[in-house]
Amino acid sequence: MSLKFSYREAGERQGGRVACRFDDDAAKFVFFTPLNQAGLELDVAGEEARLLNFAERTYWQGDFSLLLDRLWGIGLTLAELKSLLLDPGAPPPRLAEAGIVVEREEGGGGPQALRLRREGAELSLRVLKSETRPGRVVLVDYRGRFRAGELEAVLGR
Repeated sequence: MSLKFSYREAGERQGGRVACRFDDDAAKFVFFTPLNQAGLELDVAGEEARLLNFAERTYWQGDFSLLLDRLWGIGLTLAELKSLLLDPGAPPPRLAEAGIVVEREEGGGGPQALRLRREGAELSLRVLKSETRPGRVVLVDYRGRFRAGELEAVLGR
């Protein structure tokens, strides 16, 4: 799956493209730079996330929902994010309890879009390409080649 994301909150804006792969046990997200190079990779096993910064050769390891909450102010679990992206049904009930408003844009055969809002934060996700392939997501262990760092340092801010 290929996504385009846009995030806005009180004077802060982010945007970019992400390639995603999911299976039953794991997920991999590759965040691309404006020059279409892999900048960050997010590997998730269960709800345990490892964020890799290729340029700095650093990584951060922690909870997936904590990472999304820090990045975009919208703390979703991997299961909830997969459900929103892959299941056109109703959003998980916990999201409304957490104050997250979900809006879907369904096009006639066109790309699907989601808008998630929580307080002053808004995250828009547009599915550019979605296809199913057989196979498994293979997560590479970079801990021997990269050094551990704090989340802010790995994000490069």
